[in-house]
Amino acid sequence: MKFVEFLLILLLISIYTGQSFFCKLYTKRYPGDPEATTPVFSVVSGFVTALAALGFALFSLPFHWNWQIIVMGIANSVILAVYNYAMVKASECGPYSIQMSLMLSGGILIPAFISYAYGRGLKPLGWLFVAIIVVSVFLVSKKKGESFFSGNGRFWIFCLILFVFNGLYGAILAHQGAYEATVNSKNELIICTFGMSGLINFALGLINRKKKFLSDFKQSGSSFLFLMLCSLCTSSAIILLSTLINNGMNTTLLFTFDNAGVLFFSVVCSAIFLKERLSALNWIGCASMALGLIGIVFWGGA
Repeated sequence: MKFVEFLLILLLISIYTGQSFFCKLYTKRYPGDPEATTPVFSVVSGFVTALAALGFALFSLPFHWNWQIIVMGIANSVILAVYNYAMVKASECGPYSIQMSLMLSGGILIPAFISYAYGRGLKPLGWLFVAIIVVSVFLVSKKKGESFFSGNGRFWIFCLILFVFNGLYGAILAHQGAYEATVNSKNELIICTFGMSGLINFALGLINRKKKFLSDFKQSGSSFLFLMLCSLCTSSAIILLSTLINNGMNTTLLFTFDNAGVLFFSVVCSAIFLKERLSALNWIGCASMALGLIGIVFWGGA
């Protein structure tokens, strides 16, 4: 990995960590029904990201729309909608550590296998460090007193959905990177993906909450600030992520750092700024995750 690429990945992780941090603050300060927090965020974040990508695309006219972009964008928007739904449902009926472990493992493993099709797969030793990172995700996420077997059947189904759909999202972005070799259309794909995602979540919100869904968008001053900051982090992160993929960066390394690194820094930020107490197991997970990330950079890359 080149030094500039390493710095850009650190920037990407920092932005995604900011997204996670501001999202926590937003959910704590949202003044409405807690059940509306996620659909409201998904709608606003989707449209803000689509508008940001549109603004960014204006600097690289003309636009490059074709059926492949539209199909990939719609597919990714459906994946995002299912992913968000499964995330909420899994959090309602099972342990957070298992949920995060399977979700992030899917985001690492599925794109890692698919990346071999584009000549960007890991070296054999890299899989050892991937295994260390996957185990570390569980250790970092483990809550005190949380049982591995406390989830019911529905919980494991939703976790499997998270595993698959988080991986598919990365896989489509990786395919976009190969497609970008001939067509410069990353901004158009982001516009289509997040614009459609916003529309899908808005329709689902109206179906589930009916007329009161419109009043769910009412915010306090602080919740609106954190909602906007989180949405801006989302838009800038996905634009940077697409740019890195478009420039030929090893997608396995990129998605490994993106998934594991964000969790690592989010936990550290929560401990420092939100005063969340970490167990000895959490600290061991942080240390082993750092070791795994360092190892995959120096000895695991393609």
